Amino acid sequence: MKKITILFISLMLFSLANIAYAAEIHTDKVSKGAVGASHSASGKNLKVMIEKDGQKYSYALRNDGNPDYYPLQLGSGSYKVSVLENVSGNKYSVLKSESINANISNNNDVYLNSIQIIDWKPSDPAISKASSLKNVDGVYGYIIKNIKYDYDKAKTVKPGYYPVLNETFKTNKGICYDYSSLEAGMLRSLGVPTKLVKGYAKGVDGYHAWNEILINGAWVVVDSTFDAAMWGGNVKYSMKKNTGDYQKVYEY
Repeated sequence: MKKITILFISLMLFSLANIAYAAEIHTDKVSKGAVGASHSASGKNLKVMIEKDGQKYSYALRNDGNPDYYPLQLGSGSYKVSVLENVSGNKYSVLKSESINANISNNNDVYLNSIQIIDWKPSDPAISKASSLKNVDGVYGYIIKNIKYDYDKAKTVKPGYYPVLNETFKTNKGICYDYSSLEAGMLRSLGVPTKLVKGYAKGVDGYHAWNEILINGAWVVVDSTFDAAMWGGNVKYSMKKNTGDYQKVYEY
Protein backbone atom coordinates (compact mmCIF):
# COMPACT_ATOMS: atom_id res chain seq x y z
CA MET A 1 0.00 0.00 0.00
CA LYS A 2 2.86 2.37 0.86
CA LYS A 3 4.45 1.81 -2.57
CA ILE A 4 1.12 2.45 -4.29
CA THR A 5 0.66 5.69 -2.32
CA ILE A 6 4.17 6.90 -3.20
CA LEU A 7 3.58 6.03 -6.86
CA PHE A 8 0.25 7.90 -6.81
CA ILE A 9 1.85 10.99 -5.25
CA SER A 10 4.69 10.87 -7.78
CA LEU A 11 2.24 10.70 -10.66
CA MET A 12 0.27 13.59 -9.18
CA LEU A 13 3.40 15.74 -8.87
CA PHE A 14 4.47 14.87 -12.41
CA SER A 15 1.01 15.79 -13.71
CA LEU A 16 0.98 19.09 -11.79
CA ALA A 17 4.45 19.94 -13.07
CA ASN A 18 3.30 19.37 -16.63
CA ILE A 19 0.28 21.61 -16.07
CA ALA A 20 2.41 24.34 -14.49
CA TYR A 21 4.92 24.40 -17.30
CA ALA A 22 2.66 23.69 -20.28
CA ALA A 23 2.79 26.08 -23.20
CA GLU A 24 -0.08 28.55 -23.17
CA ILE A 25 -1.72 30.75 -25.79
CA HIS A 26 -3.30 33.94 -24.43
CA THR A 27 -6.33 35.37 -26.24
CA ASP A 28 -7.26 38.22 -23.88
CA LYS A 29 -6.13 40.89 -26.38
CA VAL A 30 -7.32 39.29 -29.62
CA SER A 31 -10.14 41.79 -30.13
CA LYS A 32 -7.49 44.54 -30.09
CA GLY A 33 -5.29 42.72 -32.59
CA ALA A 34 -2.73 40.88 -30.43
CA VAL A 35 -2.22 37.31 -29.24
CA GLY A 36 0.08 36.10 -26.47
CA ALA A 37 2.08 32.97 -25.71
CA SER A 38 4.10 31.68 -22.77
CA HIS A 39 6.15 28.65 -21.79
CA SER A 40 8.64 27.90 -19.04
CA ALA A 41 11.59 25.89 -20.36
CA SER A 42 14.91 27.14 -19.02
CA GLY A 43 17.71 26.99 -21.55
CA LYS A 44 15.40 26.12 -24.43
CA ASN A 45 15.05 28.01 -27.70
CA LEU A 46 11.36 28.73 -28.26
CA LYS A 47 9.39 30.23 -31.13
CA VAL A 48 5.85 31.27 -31.92
CA MET A 49 4.41 30.78 -35.41
CA ILE A 50 1.34 32.76 -36.45
CA GLU A 51 -0.38 31.79 -39.72
CA LYS A 52 -3.31 33.17 -41.70
CA ASP A 53 -4.33 32.68 -45.34
CA GLY A 54 -0.97 31.15 -46.29
CA GLN A 55 1.10 33.91 -44.68
CA LYS A 56 3.39 33.11 -41.76
CA TYR A 57 5.11 35.20 -39.12
CA SER A 58 7.74 33.63 -36.85
CA TYR A 59 8.85 35.16 -33.54
CA ALA A 60 11.14 34.35 -30.64
CA LEU A 61 9.46 33.47 -27.33
CA ARG A 62 11.03 34.01 -23.91
CA ASN A 63 11.53 30.80 -21.94
CA ASP A 64 10.82 32.08 -18.41
CA GLY A 65 7.06 31.49 -18.44
CA ASN A 66 6.12 35.15 -18.80
CA PRO A 67 3.90 35.95 -21.79
CA ASP A 68 5.00 37.72 -24.94
CA TYR A 69 2.39 39.34 -27.20
CA TYR A 70 2.42 39.48 -30.99
CA PRO A 71 0.42 41.44 -33.57
CA LEU A 72 -2.46 40.07 -35.62
CA GLN A 73 -1.59 42.37 -38.49
CA LEU A 74 -3.29 40.23 -41.14
CA GLY A 75 -6.72 41.49 -40.09
CA SER A 76 -9.85 39.77 -38.84
CA GLY A 77 -10.34 36.07 -39.49
CA SER A 78 -9.00 32.68 -38.49
CA TYR A 79 -5.40 32.35 -37.30
CA LYS A 80 -3.33 29.31 -36.35
CA VAL A 81 -0.99 30.04 -33.43
CA SER A 82 1.72 27.52 -32.51
CA VAL A 83 4.36 27.37 -29.79
CA LEU A 84 7.53 25.58 -30.93
CA GLU A 85 10.61 24.26 -29.14
CA ASN A 86 13.97 23.73 -30.82
CA VAL A 87 15.09 20.10 -30.65
CA SER A 88 18.22 20.22 -32.81
CA GLY A 89 19.67 22.38 -35.58
CA ASN A 90 16.74 23.93 -37.44
CA LYS A 91 14.23 21.32 -36.21
CA TYR A 92 11.37 22.33 -33.92
CA SER A 93 8.67 20.33 -32.17
CA VAL A 94 5.14 21.71 -31.71
CA LEU A 95 4.31 22.13 -28.02
CA LYS A 96 0.88 23.63 -28.58
CA SER A 97 -1.19 24.74 -31.55
CA GLU A 98 -4.52 26.50 -31.46
CA SER A 99 -6.89 28.09 -33.96
CA ILE A 100 -8.30 31.45 -32.93
CA ASN A 101 -10.85 33.71 -34.56
CA ALA A 102 -9.99 37.39 -34.49
CA ASN A 103 -12.74 39.96 -34.87
CA ILE A 104 -10.80 43.23 -34.89
CA SER A 105 -13.21 46.16 -34.95
CA ASN A 106 -10.56 48.70 -36.00
CA ASN A 107 -7.44 47.49 -37.84
CA ASN A 108 -5.50 50.54 -36.67
CA ASP A 109 -5.80 49.24 -33.09
CA VAL A 110 -3.22 46.60 -34.03
CA TYR A 111 -0.62 49.35 -34.24
CA LEU A 112 -1.34 50.77 -30.78
CA ASN A 113 -0.55 47.60 -28.83
CA SER A 114 2.44 46.81 -26.67
CA ILE A 115 3.99 43.71 -28.28
CA GLN A 116 7.23 41.82 -27.89
CA ILE A 117 9.33 43.95 -30.24
CA ILE A 118 7.59 47.18 -29.18
CA ASP A 119 7.21 46.47 -25.48
CA TRP A 120 6.05 49.47 -23.46
CA LYS A 121 3.99 50.42 -20.43
CA PRO A 122 2.91 53.87 -19.16
CA SER A 123 5.45 53.92 -16.31
CA ASP A 124 8.46 53.39 -18.61
CA PRO A 125 10.99 56.27 -18.78
CA ALA A 126 10.72 56.38 -22.58
CA ILE A 127 6.95 56.65 -22.38
CA SER A 128 7.10 59.39 -19.75
CA LYS A 129 9.36 61.29 -22.13
CA ALA A 130 6.92 60.76 -24.99
CA SER A 131 4.18 62.32 -22.89
CA SER A 132 6.24 65.50 -22.52
CA LEU A 133 7.03 65.57 -26.26
CA LYS A 134 3.27 65.40 -26.99
CA ASN A 135 3.14 64.60 -30.73
CA VAL A 136 4.75 63.02 -33.81
CA ASP A 137 7.05 65.95 -34.52
CA GLY A 138 8.25 66.05 -30.93
CA VAL A 139 9.03 62.32 -30.71
CA TYR A 140 10.63 62.20 -34.16
CA GLY A 141 12.79 65.25 -33.42
CA TYR A 142 13.90 63.85 -30.08
CA ILE A 143 14.95 60.51 -31.56
CA ILE A 144 16.95 61.82 -34.51
CA LYS A 145 18.79 64.32 -32.30
CA ASN A 146 19.53 62.05 -29.34
CA ILE A 147 19.87 58.44 -30.52
CA LYS A 148 23.19 57.56 -32.13
CA TYR A 149 23.80 54.63 -34.45
CA ASP A 150 25.63 51.75 -32.73
CA TYR A 151 28.08 50.47 -35.35
CA ASP A 152 29.61 47.92 -32.97
CA LYS A 153 26.21 46.39 -32.27
CA ALA A 154 25.44 46.26 -35.98
CA LYS A 155 28.52 44.07 -36.48
CA THR A 156 27.68 41.61 -33.71
CA VAL A 157 23.86 41.39 -33.61
CA LYS A 158 22.65 37.78 -33.84
CA PRO A 159 19.59 36.20 -35.51
CA GLY A 160 16.56 36.28 -33.23
CA TYR A 161 17.53 39.62 -31.67
CA TYR A 162 14.65 41.90 -30.78
CA PRO A 163 14.84 45.43 -29.36
CA VAL A 164 14.15 46.65 -25.84
CA LEU A 165 13.04 50.24 -26.32
CA ASN A 166 13.83 51.37 -22.78
CA GLU A 167 17.40 50.16 -23.21
CA THR A 168 17.69 52.21 -26.40
CA PHE A 169 16.27 55.23 -24.58
CA LYS A 170 18.65 54.74 -21.64
CA THR A 171 21.85 54.26 -23.68
CA ASN A 172 20.94 56.74 -26.46
CA LYS A 173 22.19 54.33 -29.11
CA GLY A 174 21.02 51.44 -31.24
CA ILE A 175 20.63 49.94 -34.69
CA CYS A 176 17.75 50.60 -37.09
CA TYR A 177 15.59 47.98 -35.35
CA ASP A 178 16.08 49.83 -32.06
CA TYR A 179 15.28 53.25 -33.56
CA SER A 180 12.03 52.00 -35.10
CA SER A 181 10.95 50.13 -31.96
CA LEU A 182 11.54 53.18 -29.76
CA GLU A 183 9.67 55.48 -32.11
CA ALA A 184 6.75 53.07 -32.42
CA GLY A 185 6.43 52.60 -28.67
CA MET A 186 6.60 56.30 -27.88
CA LEU A 187 4.03 57.20 -30.52
CA ARG A 188 1.69 54.32 -29.70
CA SER A 189 1.64 55.53 -26.11
CA LEU A 190 0.33 58.86 -27.45
CA GLY A 191 -2.46 57.10 -29.33
CA VAL A 192 -0.79 57.42 -32.75
CA PRO A 193 -0.98 54.15 -34.75
CA THR A 194 2.59 53.32 -35.76
CA LYS A 195 4.03 50.33 -37.60
CA LEU A 196 7.49 48.87 -37.31
CA VAL A 197 8.46 47.78 -40.82
CA LYS A 198 11.33 45.58 -41.98
CA GLY A 199 12.64 45.23 -45.52
CA TYR A 200 14.98 47.04 -47.88
CA ALA A 201 15.58 50.73 -48.55
CA LYS A 202 17.26 52.62 -51.36
CA GLY A 203 20.81 53.53 -50.41
CA VAL A 204 20.91 51.16 -47.42
CA ASP A 205 23.00 47.99 -47.50
CA GLY A 206 21.19 44.88 -46.30
CA TYR A 207 18.05 44.46 -44.23
CA HIS A 208 16.61 47.62 -42.72
CA ALA A 209 13.88 48.74 -40.31
CA TRP A 210 11.77 51.90 -40.32
CA ASN A 211 8.30 53.14 -39.35
CA GLU A 212 4.99 53.92 -40.94
CA ILE A 213 2.99 56.49 -38.98
CA LEU A 214 -0.70 57.25 -39.46
CA ILE A 215 -0.83 61.01 -40.04
CA ASN A 216 -4.09 62.70 -41.09
CA GLY A 217 -5.55 59.36 -42.17
CA ALA A 218 -2.61 58.26 -44.35
CA TRP A 219 0.36 56.01 -43.63
CA VAL A 220 3.62 57.96 -43.91
CA VAL A 221 7.05 56.32 -44.23
CA VAL A 222 9.47 57.68 -41.61
CA ASP A 223 13.10 56.54 -41.34
CA SER A 224 14.58 57.98 -38.15
CA THR A 225 17.81 55.99 -38.47
CA PHE A 226 18.57 57.64 -41.79
CA ASP A 227 17.45 61.08 -40.63
CA ALA A 228 19.56 60.90 -37.46
CA ALA A 229 22.63 60.48 -39.68
CA MET A 230 21.51 63.36 -41.89
CA TRP A 231 20.90 65.61 -38.88
CA GLY A 232 24.28 64.70 -37.41
CA GLY A 233 26.00 65.51 -40.68
CA ASN A 234 24.08 68.76 -41.14
CA VAL A 235 22.56 67.40 -44.36
CA LYS A 236 19.08 68.40 -45.52
CA TYR A 237 16.37 65.78 -44.90
CA SER A 238 12.60 65.38 -44.78
CA MET A 239 10.59 63.33 -42.28
CA LYS A 240 8.18 62.02 -44.92
CA LYS A 241 9.91 59.57 -47.23
CA ASN A 242 9.14 58.44 -50.77
CA THR A 243 7.39 55.08 -50.45
CA GLY A 244 8.96 53.99 -53.73
CA ASP A 245 12.38 54.00 -52.04
CA TYR A 246 11.27 51.36 -49.52
CA GLN A 247 10.50 47.70 -50.13
CA LYS A 248 8.39 46.29 -47.31
CA VAL A 249 8.83 42.63 -46.33
CA TYR A 250 7.21 42.50 -42.88
CA GLU A 251 5.19 44.92 -40.80
CA TYR A 252 4.31 44.76 -37.12
